[in-house]
Amino acid sequence: MSTNRSKARRQSMMAAFCGLAAGLSIAVMLLGGVIPIATYAVPMLCGLLLLPILLEFGEGAAWATFFAVSLLALLMDFDKEAAFFYLFIGYYPIVKWKLDKIPRRPLRVGAKLLLFSVSMLLMYALLNLLFPLNAALEEFKEMGAVMTILFFAAYVLCMLLYDHLLMGMVMIYANKIRPKLKFLNIK
Repeated sequence: MSTNRSKARRQSMMAAFCGLAAGLSIAVMLLGGVIPIATYAVPMLCGLLLLPILLEFGEGAAWATFFAVSLLALLMDFDKEAAFFYLFIGYYPIVKWKLDKIPRRPLRVGAKLLLFSVSMLLMYALLNLLFPLNAALEEFKEMGAVMTILFFAAYVLCMLLYDHLLMGMVMIYANKIRPKLKFLNIK
């Protein structure tokens, strides 16, 4: 009987924790719609909120939270580009650890670069298909080919820095934040 009760408490804790993280993510995404420069930073920040869920409750809970935030961001967000960016790269904190298991560093980095590049190209292709972004296309035309390539390279560089940041964030969470979350120790 007590094992059923503790299992139910753990499931309730997981639902509440994931719901809180999803709500915070949506609030941050909506704030990102107000600050134009936050289009790429806000979805990456929201991706960081998946780390505690992944560490405490596993991949399934992290994926469920990711899909819930993606759907809500697409329905509610002012900035569709930020919502799509979250949809196409917000899951990265969940899959990073699988990519890090690739034994050879050049293959591992190549896989990450491929993921970042394909996700961005697919995102803009789908965005243009669903919401013709004449203003964005004009902006890319005005920038010219060289600046567009530099923009793409800067994005990939930012994503590599984000990849590196995730390990540090896991360490901060595990050593500084997790010990203070005593309510998560429900077995």
